[in-house]
Amino acid sequence: MTNKWGFLRETAALANKAGIDKDTGLHRTGLDDYLKVIFPEIDDWIHDKTLGLVNGKLYRSRPDYRSEKLKLIIEFDGLQHYTKPDIIEKDLKHTELYQNIGYKVVRIPYFIQLSNKAVKHLFDVDVSEELFNETISSLGIEGQNTPAYLCQAGVKRMANEFKNFPEQYKTNLDFLKKQNNPFRTGVEFLENEFKNQTSSQNN
Repeated sequence: MTNKWGFLRETAALANKAGIDKDTGLHRTGLDDYLKVIFPEIDDWIHDKTLGLVNGKLYRSRPDYRSEKLKLIIEFDGLQHYTKPDIIEKDLKHTELYQNIGYKVVRIPYFIQLSNKAVKHLFDVDVSEELFNETISSLGIEGQNTPAYLCQAGVKRMANEFKNFPEQYKTNLDFLKKQNNPFRTGVEFLENEFKNQTSSQNN
């Protein structure tokens, strides 16, 4: 039986538009569909709308998803959040802003798929249904989404975020090595940065 949970996209509409991944044969799934099974009782998700007035102050930023019941903001960070330093800096400022006005913020990197373990880490929710199969790689040359295509700050950010998802890190690292094209995978950039950060953390 084919797993109904596919590669993450921001919305079901974008997932349907993207179609089937030609390398894996796996489809895409919108974050809105994942949220239905992660938070089945929550029905107040607001997608891509300005915050508006909060505590008497007007905010124009547009979180990807927001729930007032949960006081939770979820951002799906696509490839451009790892290729453009100005966007990386903006993400940090927005996270701080949202936290300062009372929201919990969850950022989902484009290379992390919503497996059961990932959902537990990100949302502290146990889902009984089997979600994404984390033995499937998210990164690859064909998608031009490997470390080779990222800016230096993006590689650092990727390595730092992969530390929270060791199984998915190993899956992606192994797949990039099997592609046997260091120039286009940039696998050594990721591996070296990951090792440097882990070593610094342990010292």
